[in-house]
Amino acid sequence: MTHKIEQLNFLIVDDYGDMRGVLRNMLQSFGVANIDSVANGREAIAHIEAKRYDVILCDYNLGDGRDGQQILEEIRARKLIGVSSIFVMITAENTRLMVMGAVEYEPDSYLTKPFTKDLLAQRLERLLNRKADLLEIENAIDHKEYELANVMLDKRIAENPRNVNEFIKLKAELCIKAGAYDQAEAIYSDVLVQRDIAWARLGIGKAYYGNRRFDDAKRVFEGLLEGNERFMAAYDWLAKTQLALDEPQKAQKVLETATAHSAKAIVRQRALGELALSNHDEKVAEHAFSQAIHLGRHSIYKHPSIYANLAKAKATTTNGEAGLRVLRDLKKAFKGDKEADLYSSMTEAVLQEDMGNGERARTCMINAHELYKELGTRAAPELALDMARSCSKMGETERAHELLQQAVKNNHSDETFLKQVGSTLADLGLSDDPNALIADIKKGIVRLNNRGVELAKVGKLDEAMLLFEEAVEGMPGNKVVNLNAARIFMLQMKKSGIDPKRLDQVREYLTRVRQMDSENRTLHKMERMLKQLLSGS
Repeated sequence: MTHKIEQLNFLIVDDYGDMRGVLRNMLQSFGVANIDSVANGREAIAHIEAKRYDVILCDYNLGDGRDGQQILEEIRARKLIGVSSIFVMITAENTRLMVMGAVEYEPDSYLTKPFTKDLLAQRLERLLNRKADLLEIENAIDHKEYELANVMLDKRIAENPRNVNEFIKLKAELCIKAGAYDQAEAIYSDVLVQRDIAWARLGIGKAYYGNRRFDDAKRVFEGLLEGNERFMAAYDWLAKTQLALDEPQKAQKVLETATAHSAKAIVRQRALGELALSNHDEKVAEHAFSQAIHLGRHSIYKHPSIYANLAKAKATTTNGEAGLRVLRDLKKAFKGDKEADLYSSMTEAVLQEDMGNGERARTCMINAHELYKELGTRAAPELALDMARSCSKMGETERAHELLQQAVKNNHSDETFLKQVGSTLADLGLSDDPNALIADIKKGIVRLNNRGVELAKVGKLDEAMLLFEEAVEGMPGNKVVNLNAARIFMLQMKKSGIDPKRLDQVREYLTRVRQMDSENRTLHKMERMLKQLLSGS
């Protein structure tokens, strides 16, 4: 056992006190001193929020509350652990459903009880040796210093260590996140020349998708599934690619196959439900949303839209009253949540209208409008689509059209979302040529952005500020416009000095983008620019 283990922080998560004691004794025999132990998922999350753990040994079945899979999905989603941390899933169960669910969230290792001290030692030593030199790179990524992380990755790759593929894979993933799809494709291609590795094939498919080479991406994902019908990520990407190719029925079948293999992934169940609902297959939608709600009771991916969509499906497969019962469950599950109240109100409006209760339907819709306005830029883009559908159902076609036009303005650079807007415009009969309408709006925004940037380049910062100030008022949810406005305002203050009013506006613009997309690379650059401005450097 490597001597470094003595300095590491361990967390044991197991609902049985005797098992916690056995694991503690094993670790102490290796020289480990820093050991915390908890009995359930709630305590585990609290500990991981408060302290950085190098190794987490977590039982899969923890009784009531979160299970091991849900702990792993939450700490990954919330970035409570990094790439150098080790998560080992431990369980006495070996059913296919459980194994597929646990493995899909990619713990670093998987141990089935009973196991010996020697097996645990071997497993930990291998994992620690593999991850030891990722810590410095992880710190750079955590601090959003991606250029530094890439420099360190290049250095380690050039040294050709035994675990070189760890560094190559991480570098390629950073390229995908940054939208550098050509670079990612080149990295994955180099790997595949040496050896046929599944993660590299999946990665090159993602790069093709990012470059809108959908037919190539589809072939890659289909090929992966021919070799391994339980490669779950390939199903998700294949379905996503089929949607981009306007093959929604085929995409639904792919997700149905995926959930048959691994039923415990709430995100996939939700995606299947939404796709089935849009394909007017309410029976499949009802089952998928019911599964997602059951799985989501203790999950970070629990969401009010799942309940709202189940209510719509139930209203069709059973009756309106069944749908209203689901909405009552929604209110209980998300008490005091404004977004949940909005989903409930706009869904109830449609159900009540279908049931012939026009007055109640109008009351619900008025409430939905007020809640939507109150949420402002905090409303997810998809909410605009749901609101537009509800408005159309209630006869508010002009408002539905306005909502969808604003959705385009706020998300003009998101091609996947714009495709959904176009489909919604067509489905609701609100445009004879949705693609032309969306293209015209996009052209106007691009011209505006280019005009503002050109004004700034020739030193006309005051004119540029006025232009972007007006643009942000008209498109408060547009990330590109908010970031350009923040940049122009900061350039002006660098030239003329700090203006408290302008400084507040910059902070507001950056806060909006952070709420919408905390991983946005340009946002991180603008945040560094603001720090430099305030420090006078």
